Amino acid sequence: MSNLITSLQIDHRNMAGLLDVIEQQLRRLTRGEPVNYRLLDSAFAYLSGYPDRCHHPKEDLVYRKLVTRRPDLAASLKNLVAEHEQLAQLTRNLTAALAEPRQAALPGGDYLADRLTEFLRLYRQHMLMEDQHFFAAALRWLSPDDFGEIDFALFDQPDPLLDPSAEGTFAELRGEIMRLAAREKTRSDDRQEAALLAEIRDPATFNAVMQRSGAAVRLAGSAETGYELEHNGNVLVHIPACSESCAAWCAYFYWKASTPRSATS
Repeated sequence: MSNLITSLQIDHRNMAGLLDVIEQQLRRLTRGEPVNYRLLDSAFAYLSGYPDRCHHPKEDLVYRKLVTRRPDLAASLKNLVAEHEQLAQLTRNLTAALAEPRQAALPGGDYLADRLTEFLRLYRQHMLMEDQHFFAAALRWLSPDDFGEIDFALFDQPDPLLDPSAEGTFAELRGEIMRLAAREKTRSDDRQEAALLAEIRDPATFNAVMQRSGAAVRLAGSAETGYELEHNGNVLVHIPACSESCAAWCAYFYWKASTPRSATS
């Protein structure tokens, strides 16, 4: 994969986190809760800087090269250059509008909420199209020589958003992005565990799940009564007589509590 396309995709992941922060503050605004305008100011200061001055110009160069090679792709990719100009104008408009609710809470707040909602919709829609179509088309139809002919250095600059050594202007914004990302990972882990538990119904399904995960652990009926959870032939715990589903869940939570995350065998 082209190093440039990889860097553009990384930019998208970083920008998605920033859009999540804007949406978080938008929800607070629409619920009438206190809004952290410092975060919003920082977010739009960043968007006016790195994406508009570095990220989007690089994409414009790739787009122009791509449509010279494959003019038939222009319609399906829309006009990226025009969309980037539209997003830049929306960013400037919102930067100016951010001061309005501080003077006129209700009218300004409603106005700002509408503008932020539309901004997030357009920005995410634009990035989704690039992720699903533009980058794939560039990788398919542009050669290494094509990429070599494009002078990306003209727009090169470090991304200040997730660089701890960058100017302190974005420190609070960077911290909030990381906090939201950690919370979303926790939610994702919870959803995965819920799906796993829905699959575990009895000793057989428990054993299948453990085998699939690489854990050398097995639940079986005891020679006396109840069940035994074994690891590499050694009995870890005896589970008293109960339903098969209860025994399987008990075995799962015992294994989870007693085993380090990295241990699977």
